[in-house]
Formats: sequence, structure tokens, C-alpha cells
Amino acid sequence: MKRMIVIVLMAACSRGTGMNAQGDDGPTPDAPNGSNGSNGSNGGGIDAPTSSANKTIFTIVLENHDYNEIVGSSNAPYINSLIAMGALATNYKDTAHPSLPNYLHMISGDNQYPGFIDIGPNQVPYFPAMKDNLGTQLEAGHVKWRSYQESMGTACSLTDAGDYATKHDPFLYFTDMQAQALCAEHNVDYSQFAADLATNTYQYMWITPNLTSDGHNPSTDPVAALTVSDTWMSNEVPKILNSDGFKAGGVLFITWDESEARNGDDPDKVPMIILSPRVKHPGMTSATAYTHSSYLATVEDILSLPRLATVTNDTAMMEFMNP
Repeated sequence: MKRMIVIVLMAACSRGTGMNAQGDDGPTPDAPNGSNGSNGSNGGGIDAPTSSANKTIFTIVLENHDYNEIVGSSNAPYINSLIAMGALATNYKDTAHPSLPNYLHMISGDNQYPGFIDIGPNQVPYFPAMKDNLGTQLEAGHVKWRSYQESMGTACSLTDAGDYATKHDPFLYFTDMQAQALCAEHNVDYSQFAADLATNTYQYMWITPNLTSDGHNPSTDPVAALTVSDTWMSNEVPKILNSDGFKAGGVLFITWDESEARNGDDPDKVPMIILSPRVKHPGMTSATAYTHSSYLATVEDILSLPRLATVTNDTAMMEFMNP
């Protein structure tokens, strides 16, 4: 989030440069190139897919760190090992500040509200929004999917509690997604992820770690926060990389909601890491300009869903992957 005002769904953000602030890129080291990445299981790169028919998409969204705080940093050794074995978009930008507009943009291609503060999923007059979103498309396309929220507890919880923040589950903010049975089926606690992963039931799996695991807290110590999230990733990501859904041509997207512009860094630039047996080569990088809209367009294209009107002309990140 940024140094903006307060929040209502996650925990306090911390800064704010205004909607769609665009800073000049500073020095931005690319990920290390090479083919010696390890996924913690086979000691080498990601195995080639056994089938290109299975299209399972995993997404992990972390919090509040600049590109230069992560890429090449000794504070995030595991995350950098993933960059080495996968691909990295080196010119990927958030779309707004504080946090919530970015999450909403990732699944709808639009911020949905002015975005000066983070607000709740039933905050009149903005939410719930009667707008099409990725959940709408997944339902229409009969694609099985779930959003996993660490520390959510009760499925489809619309109230912040402890380390759980509603603002980090964008699917809660749309009228059609709040339908009771639908909401409880698709928005569940992260404790259900392991069992679902083992059955390879779902084609789209969105994961939000809680406010500690995602690097949000402590907001006053970004190095400590990043170290915690790196450790969480080292424990959880190997489960995905070793899953049948991933090995059979699946794709894992890892990104951050927004930059914080600490140390004079770009106020909007964050890493987008792509891991897949379909990645063209380990350590691949691209400086093509992408945003959270590009993420949505890429998901739609992979799953053969029609593009939402909000991202019709956005560039998908397909350059990183073989067919």
C-alpha cells in the first residue's frame, strides 16, 4: 500500500503518491541468468510438461516492496532462486495506490473506485460493484477456481480479523461474487489449499498470504517483513512446483500489489515472476512494459476466456512461454 491514509480491509497501508503515479525507472538489476535454478525437488530446472492440455494457473500476491528491494537482494534468497529458474518481467508496474485498487485491477482491469483509502467489500456507494470480473468469466467458462486466504477462517468472511484483511481478496468486492453459496465455495481459508492441490481439481488458484506472511508487517521494518515472506514462500511454493497441475504445463505468477518508493525507487515498479514448465528458458527476462492489466489479459488468454473490455488492448505476457 502506500503512505496514504488508513485502510479498512488489510491493515494500515503506509504511503501514497496518488493514483497511477508513474516514476522514472531507476537502476534495476535483472535476475541472474542461467539454467541452474532449483525447485527444491529435482535440483535442476523445472521439468518439461507431460501435457500441454492441462492449464492450471496459480497466483501469489505479496505486499509493499519495491523491485530493487527484492531482485538480487540477500534478504530474499528463495524468491531470487525462483527468478533464476523461471522468468522475470523487469518493467512491470502497479496501477494505483493504496493496496485495494491494485487487487481489484488484477481481476477486473479497473480500480473500481477512487482508491484514496482502502475500504471494505460492502462500503457504499462503491461496493459491492456490479461489474464483470475474472470470477464472472471463470463461472461462465465453467472453470473450477478458488481464492485462498491465509487466516480467513470462515469461508467468505467479509470482516477483517487478526492477520486476515478482506482487501486482499478482490473477489469479495463484486456483487455476483458475493452470492452466498458461490462466495463460500470460492473464497476459502488457505488451510484447504493442500488438499485441493493434491486432487488437482481447480484450474485457477489465487493465494493471498496473511498480513505477516505476505511481507506487509511489520510495516516499519521492510527488511524484516521481506525476510518473513521469503521464508513463507520457501515453505509453500515447493508444494506447487511439485504438484501434478503445475508439472503438466501449469503456470505460477508471483507479484507484489504495489511499490513503496523507498530509497528513491520507482513508485510503481514491482517484480512479476513467472514459473512454468512452459517458460522458454530459466532466468529469462524482458523489459516489455506490463501492468496488472497484463496479468489479467494473460490469465484470460491462457484459459481461452474472452477478454474483459477493460483489457482488450493490453499486452499479455505470453512472450515468456512456449505454446
